[in-house]
Amino acid sequence: MNSRSFLLSAAIAGVIIGLLANLPILNIINCFLCLWVWVGGAAAVFIYGKFQPGGPGLKGGQGAGLGALAGLIGAFVGIFVNAATSFISVPMFNELARWFQVEGDLPFRSGGFPALFASTFFFFILDAIFYTLFGALSGWIAASLGGNRQSG
Repeated sequence: MNSRSFLLSAAIAGVIIGLLANLPILNIINCFLCLWVWVGGAAAVFIYGKFQPGGPGLKGGQGAGLGALAGLIGAFVGIFVNAATSFISVPMFNELARWFQVEGDLPFRSGGFPALFASTFFFFILDAIFYTLFGALSGWIAASLGGNRQSG
């Protein structure tokens, strides 16, 4: 296994996860069982295969590690995307909460920097856990389906 290709594949897929899972409107799709994370974990395995033409494919455990790292990178990228787009997403989620008649204090309802910091930190913790988990699962599945093949 080539560690440079491994890290580069995880970084590319992690940026994809972080962007798609945290950009306004696209992030709603991620509510369906972390769909963008599943796609990103599998994409990391696919990208690794493109960096290693003719080489052996990843084993299931290696694919899981690659997907988990991509998910963790995606959670870190998501912090910055979330903070940069909060001026769009906070009003959108407030309106969505009103539309669904959600009562009580939600992290994104109150304004100001402390609320933004608290909600960003809260969602980062959740993202770090779930993105790593689902990234590992999708990387494992993608690597297992690809097998330990020799291309060419």
